[in-house]
Amino acid sequence: MNFHVISHTHWDREWHQTYQQYRVKLVRFMDELIQLLDNSPKYTSFMLDGQTIVLEDYLEIKPNQRESIARLVREGRLLIGPWYIQPDEFIPSGESLIRNLLIGQQIANEFGMAMKIGYLPDSFGQAAQIPQVLNGFGIHHALFWRGITNEETEKTEFWWEGPDGSKVFTTHLPLGYGNGRMLSANLDQNLKIIDDNMNDLNKMLTSPNLLLMCGFDQRSAVKELPEIVEELNRHFSSQGLDYSIKISQLMDYFTAVKKETENLETIAGEFRKGKNMRVHVSIASTRLDLKKENFEVQNLYEKYLEPLNSMSLLLGNSYDNAIINKGWKYTLQNHAHDSICNVCTDATHKEMELRYQFAKQIGQTLQNDTTADLIDKIQFDYNKGNPLVVFNTLGHKRSNIADAVLQLKSKHFAITDSAGNHVPYQIVETKQENLNDKQIEIGVKNEDHFVWTTHIKFLAEMNGFGYKTFYLKENESTEHDSSLVYQDGVFSNDYFQAEVQPNGSLTVTEHSTGRIFSSLNVFEEGGNAGDEYDFSPPREDEIITTKDSAPEISVVHNGPVFATVRIVHTLHFPVDSDVNGRSKEFRVSTIESFVTVNRHGDRIDIRTVIDNTVKNHRIRALFETGLKAGTHIADQQFGTIRRDNVLPQVEYWEGENWEEKYYPIYPQQKFVDVSDEKNGLSIFNKGLPQYEILSGQQPTIALTLLCGTDYMGNQDLVDRPGRRSGLHVETPDSSLIGKYEMEYSIVPYSGGSTRAEIGRKSNEYVAPLLAIPVYHQSETAMVKDQNEFFKIDNPHMAISAVKKCENDDSIIVRIYNTTDQVLPLVKASVNPEFFNKIELVDLNEILISEADERIQLNHNEIEINDVASNEIFTLKISK
Repeated sequence: MNFHVISHTHWDREWHQTYQQYRVKLVRFMDELIQLLDNSPKYTSFMLDGQTIVLEDYLEIKPNQRESIARLVREGRLLIGPWYIQPDEFIPSGESLIRNLLIGQQIANEFGMAMKIGYLPDSFGQAAQIPQVLNGFGIHHALFWRGITNEETEKTEFWWEGPDGSKVFTTHLPLGYGNGRMLSANLDQNLKIIDDNMNDLNKMLTSPNLLLMCGFDQRSAVKELPEIVEELNRHFSSQGLDYSIKISQLMDYFTAVKKETENLETIAGEFRKGKNMRVHVSIASTRLDLKKENFEVQNLYEKYLEPLNSMSLLLGNSYDNAIINKGWKYTLQNHAHDSICNVCTDATHKEMELRYQFAKQIGQTLQNDTTADLIDKIQFDYNKGNPLVVFNTLGHKRSNIADAVLQLKSKHFAITDSAGNHVPYQIVETKQENLNDKQIEIGVKNEDHFVWTTHIKFLAEMNGFGYKTFYLKENESTEHDSSLVYQDGVFSNDYFQAEVQPNGSLTVTEHSTGRIFSSLNVFEEGGNAGDEYDFSPPREDEIITTKDSAPEISVVHNGPVFATVRIVHTLHFPVDSDVNGRSKEFRVSTIESFVTVNRHGDRIDIRTVIDNTVKNHRIRALFETGLKAGTHIADQQFGTIRRDNVLPQVEYWEGENWEEKYYPIYPQQKFVDVSDEKNGLSIFNKGLPQYEILSGQQPTIALTLLCGTDYMGNQDLVDRPGRRSGLHVETPDSSLIGKYEMEYSIVPYSGGSTRAEIGRKSNEYVAPLLAIPVYHQSETAMVKDQNEFFKIDNPHMAISAVKKCENDDSIIVRIYNTTDQVLPLVKASVNPEFFNKIELVDLNEILISEADERIQLNHNEIEINDVASNEIFTLKISK
């Protein structure tokens, strides 16, 4: 038997202490580690937790140690990367996972080379797309701890397959990442550690190789490890045992296992079962305010900042990748598994909020500057009026409502396209403002400049990734359709009718089939006796719903383009909850929803504001589908995943002493969808990453809107018995007292989700068209007032990134299959005025030399045959 001792640390950058508090320990740890490796040649290897951010944090304090670290990395004695930070795998977007590895390997390459192993020792479950993401960086091995059980495999090794067919050779750690952490100068204790591991793992091993992970949270290197290893080898030899123990590396272990292992199982999908170790299946509900901030920052960078900077670069302006990546770093620093899952102290969460603000400030400032520079390059025809430029940062043809805020001399105006056709619009709000109030006065008083500031919505049709100019003609009028979207309590358009019921819920009739969906957007409130790690109900809960509510209903906007109805529920909630029950004292809270329907859209958009006045409870929006289905799909990173509506483990988890309840509460990215292939119902969201499927085979979707708790960790929860997770530390900010706003949308449809193009529609929901009015003429204008740079002709393919290449001025365009189906043919094209070269690269933006027979590339067209489920392609386009 070969025992591979992996000397390592698991470094939580922040958790129950703040980043700076932990950094004090990090500096001391790194000083000692460098000295140890320099002075002990027999100490052949130490693994720095698979994340490079610890090097950034340390070298900011001790920059003089850079060369020492680089030397140890080049010698192969200090193993770094591949991640920038140890991520949660479910809440960050797919692009965030890619940037995490991209930046992590950039940093690692400054010192030598990144470890080519997908090391994920403590993530709260494993996402199905990890194999494809790792393969995209040339990483073909993975190691993790949480989420897998003997229901998937009885062995420590297997092939983990992603939905596209990507595979990684994988080891999981049944005993965690510290099964050798207690190795010491005590031989008897060390022998017991060896025996215990053999007894626990012997039947699971696929070869005569066993990992001993000698490290733990914030743990320094065991200085005596070379002597411990020598003593154990002498002991085994004296006993005539064929045991060999050595300080090893994970790749040495994988190589040894592969030599002696054949016919391993292949297992596909995600791993989220908390049988032997907790994955905290309901963790996505904590601090939804911060999770919404995360969504907004990711969306800003992915859907607007980078695509707009790419357009600007193509028109001859600069693209400052360094400052954009700085914003990405602030965001990624919040993606550590403890951080983004929000199982930290209030002080730590405040620092997360500040990093999101830093990322937003960078992103919004750059976006404003970039769009101004971009617009300066466009030659407008001012004879047609004042320009209004609309940007489409998605790759497909779309016809969507755009929002614009105009500042005009007149209250009356018309909108035309470049051909002179009038475009209908509807005014949301108009008011007179003095622009002088928004300008700095230096030395003298500025002249007053009064304008009408008018917020409008109008329909814009776009052909692809690019921009299009509309024109505003002041003191002119447009004939508007006189019909109203909302009449007699009913929204109507070409797709459906949505009736507002007296209790505030919606009943929707889908026109093409006549299918009726009722009891949509019913609110449910119940107690939460859990903690930051998990929702858990009281033993005796009291559930309050709006099924019998009598809300205040009023019309806010109504016109030919859109209508908005305001629905206000005034409810009485128990002021607190604990593990036994709920308080007998009640307090008033309000739930205010603004329901909007566009004449030209097939969605019902809802903005809900909760004025939360009580602690330790959860509020969800319920949507009865009325459909019979055993499974559903949800948006994951790059496409969809199919999940079960009923989990049998609900019946036996307690009897088998699982660490936590396993039930159909799931993470999501942009949507959850239920369909019986004749009809379907999707619920889109903006930064609401958790849902639960209720009622099994006739599912109701429960979307978590707010979940408050006042402690990091509690013991003996109903859904998680026994020890607590984390510390028993008060976290009053996690109670979420105050006003919180959330956005989601209802999409009824006929047929299956693929036919309904739900993936495309969800992208349009989270990335609305951007409309910017132009008030000045540029002297540098040279390009026409409409351009499509890139276009996808398949509605099931989507863009996830348009950015400058890290290494040159080429443009990176990343596309993916939004469905779990094979797409027989995908076509895309680039504008030959800007591009004449298309290359296929990996996620690391390195040219793929091996030809893929499915892909045909020429100077401006791409054809891809048989695109696999959820498959990602990264294109490098240039001139």
